[in-house]
Amino acid sequence: MKNGNTTIYKRGKKWRGQFRIDGKSFSFTADTKGEVSRKITECQADYFRGNLSNPSDVTVSDLTEAYLRRVASKRLSEQSYIRLEAMLNNHLLPTFGDIKVCELTRSMIEENYANIFQSKTGKNYKEKEYSHSTVNALSSQFKKILHFAVLEGIINKNPHIGVELHKLRPPKKVLAYTLEENKKIIDYTLSHGQLYWIFWLLVTTGMRFGEAVALTWDDVDLKNNTIDINKISVELHGSPIIQNRTKTDAGMRTIHISDSQNKVLRGFYASYDKSLNYRNLVVPNTRYGIITSANTRRRWQKVCAELEIPYYGVHALRHTWATRALESGAPVKTVSAMLGHKNVITTMNIYQDVFKEAQDEVVQKMEQMFT
Repeated sequence: MKNGNTTIYKRGKKWRGQFRIDGKSFSFTADTKGEVSRKITECQADYFRGNLSNPSDVTVSDLTEAYLRRVASKRLSEQSYIRLEAMLNNHLLPTFGDIKVCELTRSMIEENYANIFQSKTGKNYKEKEYSHSTVNALSSQFKKILHFAVLEGIINKNPHIGVELHKLRPPKKVLAYTLEENKKIIDYTLSHGQLYWIFWLLVTTGMRFGEAVALTWDDVDLKNNTIDINKISVELHGSPIIQNRTKTDAGMRTIHISDSQNKVLRGFYASYDKSLNYRNLVVPNTRYGIITSANTRRRWQKVCAELEIPYYGVHALRHTWATRALESGAPVKTVSAMLGHKNVITTMNIYQDVFKEAQDEVVQKMEQMFT
């Protein structure tokens, strides 16, 4: 296992760990991986208390390494940790890594953010192709890392407080399929066999992809027309595994299905070989394994090409369900709960264009009443 400047590996019957801080190398050997990890963590703690080096020499790279191992690794799932580490290594450390933490100022952080998120052409700045969520996530994480530095006594005040992110491009417009395209998708996916049923499930329930592929028949109550969403499939180094959690706490939910959806799901269940579907998955692949995102993405591109509809990505199927639900007049609170959003504000922010169209329709109806 390798994390930044830290490596833990097995040699013979022993576990060995190495890490580097400020150009210095430290090595530990123990009987278990956990013991090596503990020794490394303790050594890093000593370092930040000033026992191994002067806190004034601590760089952003050193600080980030300690934060990841001592804070993030304990709070995040493995997949979330890997994603955070990659984001920091790819976007934050190339610009900030060699800067000493004690030398950081608010203006310095803002200027370096401009280098990360903007490119200058002549007299003007042009936005780089970073999503709104990536920019905000990176800023939020860096602020947490610097707060960690305050708690460790490396600096007295968090220099990220007051930092402004200028000229961020607005969030991308949510892409959803039209009602006509929606119907084409449902007809196609139900008539082309098992590999395409995942798309039907996504566009008719609004589940996240990871929730849908992790769904088992134990979660489906066909008698009462409900589905319990209580786990998620994640891919670690390309291999899917099912975890007994959802993306967020709000993701743990029960959704209701219609009689027609019930009928389709009964058809799915009847078509499977129960002796081969050892995971009891609702939408497995043809070998009854967990569907992967890469194969699903390629298959969805094929579907879009054959249906002659735009390719918006698999997640657009979830957006399409939400759009249809809101267009039908469903209360936003109900739609938010069925999507597994943390709160109604999240739903309203994502689907603000749908709400705008609904408001325009109300205005037109009101105008007819008074003219």
